[in-house]
Amino acid sequence: MKHLLFTGLLLVSLAACSEKVILDKETKESVAEMSADNHTLINPLSDAMDRGQHELEKNVVVDVSAYKDQAVKRGDIVYYGDENISRVIALPNEKIKITNGQVYIKGVKLDTFYGAARIRGYDYKAFQNSDMEEPAKQNLIDEIFKKQAEEITLNGDEVFVIGDDWSRSNTSTFRSIALKDLKGKVIGVCTKCGTP
Repeated sequence: MKHLLFTGLLLVSLAACSEKVILDKETKESVAEMSADNHTLINPLSDAMDRGQHELEKNVVVDVSAYKDQAVKRGDIVYYGDENISRVIALPNEKIKITNGQVYIKGVKLDTFYGAARIRGYDYKAFQNSDMEEPAKQNLIDEIFKKQAEEITLNGDEVFVIGDDWSRSNTSTFRSIALKDLKGKVIGVCTKCGTP
């Protein structure tokens, strides 16, 4: 009986201490190497998706028919506008806000590799320990890792995107986008392909 009571108390304690989070265990940090085959090949205008490997700066393979038969998912890298690509962070009708460089969806922490500010693949702690000279390092910490954005509610026909490198993201790669303006889904890179 004591064992059962102890187990019950332990479970209640753990539940009270656990923070509610949104996880994404499906999205991979890197994209696949592949041939272009019947897909579109682009060279993005921005390097906002650079995670330190420069893998998405040229010969990006896009499936332009992807969203004709499937819904956009959180974590997708989408192609839109004039050769722009960014990652989907929030979905239609969701509320999104950013507090100290951390994304919150409907008030819940987005706990995944793309849910918080990064610079060239570095998270806050790694960037603090980088060899970048002061005061440039502190300026980036203040601007990027302490970024704030008031909560907004997306319409039922739009998503919110952010480039993986927040220091290189701008108004074209850090914003809401109408679903009708998405041209396709990034599915890989083709390093062996010629430049489009």
